[in-house]
Amino acid sequence: MAQVGAVAPDFTATDINGNSHNLYTYLNAGKVVLLDVSATWCGPCWNFHTAHYLEDLYAEYGPAGTNEVVVLFYEGDAATNAQDLDGTDGASQGDWITGTPYPIINESPLQINLSIYAPLGFPTINVICPSDKKIKWDLWDSQEANPAASLAAMRTKVEEVIDDCAMAADVTENSLLEASVAPNPTTGATTIRFNATNAEQATVSVYSVSGAHVSTTLYDLVSGANAIEINLAGMEAGTYFVKVNSDEAVSNMIPVVKK
Repeated sequence: MAQVGAVAPDFTATDINGNSHNLYTYLNAGKVVLLDVSATWCGPCWNFHTAHYLEDLYAEYGPAGTNEVVVLFYEGDAATNAQDLDGTDGASQGDWITGTPYPIINESPLQINLSIYAPLGFPTINVICPSDKKIKWDLWDSQEANPAASLAAMRTKVEEVIDDCAMAADVTENSLLEASVAPNPTTGATTIRFNATNAEQATVSVYSVSGAHVSTTLYDLVSGANAIEINLAGMEAGTYFVKVNSDEAVSNMIPVVKK
């Protein structure tokens, strides 16, 4: 069972196709995230996977459906290799890749905290709310006497989180955060400055001029003036955009020129 009620720690991970996924970027975009933490050798994980629950939820609520949900499969055993994933290794339960429409992440070292995301072991299917970034359910616990009833129960949980978190976001709609960046242009380091009404956490995200996500970092703010240094030294010359997002306020996209 997931740490229901806990704030989901941010992570950035790369899937088996080379695509990067940042949890808080998805949450800040208003997506409910379903994070399946499993292991290729785990029998119950395989049974859940081959029941196609997440595949069905992805079809209904993912990009080809209502586009309200992101589904990620995260391999929780850092020793897992490509042969384990495709089922050609004898220790694996089967082919986890074929027919899976959502991203599969397999990396070492692990980028997630298993004590939060899978405290009692595998599988754990975390349902994460975008408005408060908390884990609301573990869909493993929603299984019923038969697959149809199980899928219906999971659909109810997912829709509940979609509705509740959207309602919470409407009620606590973020105010505009006034922020400035200097020096700008910069050859590397620059500082984003803004005031926070409370001591809280905020993410600072960097995007390319095309809108591609470059990075997201979580910071602890103080009440009052804040100054956060970001370093663009390793990036190509060009224009980037920086955005600050906290529970109470969000900035506009601030252009930064990297020389």
